[in-house]
Amino acid sequence: MKRIPFLLFILIFPFFLLSCSGKSNVKEISPEETLKLIERGVVVIDVRTPEEFVTGHIRGAKNIDFMSRDFFKKIKKLDKDTPYIICSRDGRTGKVAAKVMESEGFKKLYNMDGGIIGWAEKNYPVIKGH
Repeated sequence: MKRIPFLLFILIFPFFLLSCSGKSNVKEISPEETLKLIERGVVVIDVRTPEEFVTGHIRGAKNIDFMSRDFFKKIKKLDKDTPYIICSRDGRTGKVAAKVMESEGFKKLYNMDGGIIGWAEKNYPVIKGH
């Protein structure tokens, strides 16, 4: 029952963010662009649940569950000047998570269009387990 206010926030907040005008620090990128950025050392944040994460994720990705209560606590520990690639199941939750992170002061964010599904469709490596 305590998750209801948080879930309402998650559902309403993105519409508020999208309605605000101004330059965004979030860029949509393809799996191919993602691969190039990973090769240059950009960190991937996978915002799926831990259960989804273990079924297959990008090597080196950090799992920070967007739907968890401690999402904000965990992202506050990250360097806001470091660029991050946000990965979700299909790119939609990643887009919302990236907007939330942008509102928290993160300067350079990439949302991987298509998420882990798009990544796997390109036959890029997926790691199973923790």
